[in-house]
Amino acid sequence: MQGRAALRFEFIALLGGEAIIIAAFLLFRGSLATDILVLNIVVSSVIYGLLFLDILVPWVDLNDKSGKKVGSLGLRWFFTWLYAITAIAVMLIGNFAYEWTFALQLIIHCGLFFLLLLGFIAVIHSGNKVQEVYQQETFNRNGINEMKTAMRDLKDKMNGLPNLPEYFIRKINTLEDSLRFISPTENAEAHGLEQQFIRVINDIAFAISNYSMNEEAIGSNLKKAERIYQSRKSIYSN
Repeated sequence: MQGRAALRFEFIALLGGEAIIIAAFLLFRGSLATDILVLNIVVSSVIYGLLFLDILVPWVDLNDKSGKKVGSLGLRWFFTWLYAITAIAVMLIGNFAYEWTFALQLIIHCGLFFLLLLGFIAVIHSGNKVQEVYQQETFNRNGINEMKTAMRDLKDKMNGLPNLPEYFIRKINTLEDSLRFISPTENAEAHGLEQQFIRVINDIAFAISNYSMNEEAIGSNLKKAERIYQSRKSIYSN
């Protein structure tokens, strides 16, 4: 209910501001021709709408982890204010300094609005690029995060088992701690090594409940996991 009331109030404020703009132009039109007067009202309304837009439809989405709109916010406001200042300057110069014809003013304002649209297209592409980078970085980290999860699951299973050899526990702790030295990368080979590592650690976790019977296989898999880790560590971010 509060959200609807706030939206209703904002809409009323928007209409009130628009009414003030129209009234001001009608009261102080002077000798302006009707067609130029209407053009000025339209341009002023566009500027007002652009500046009011963030109140009705917030540009920044706080739930968007990629922050694509935050990254393009400065660019969007740059184009908005550039258009607003230039359009107001054209109205002042065209109406008071040189008394440009309606056709000339219409062409200039259409050109400015077209440039504004191009600017907004650039803003959208900029936001999409930020999102693409975020998604790629997230993908690059997923394998490493899964490796760490597999190691944590193995350690959780170890904590409930008595009489595990001390050297084995030390190796697992060392291997888990070493994962922080791995760099995220787009390299396909690195992603393959990450999945191999996870499978080997899961095999160890499956066999460790009966360590005495599976000691040889567990030891072999642990060495294999260490080799895979070293191979993955040698692949840096590109």
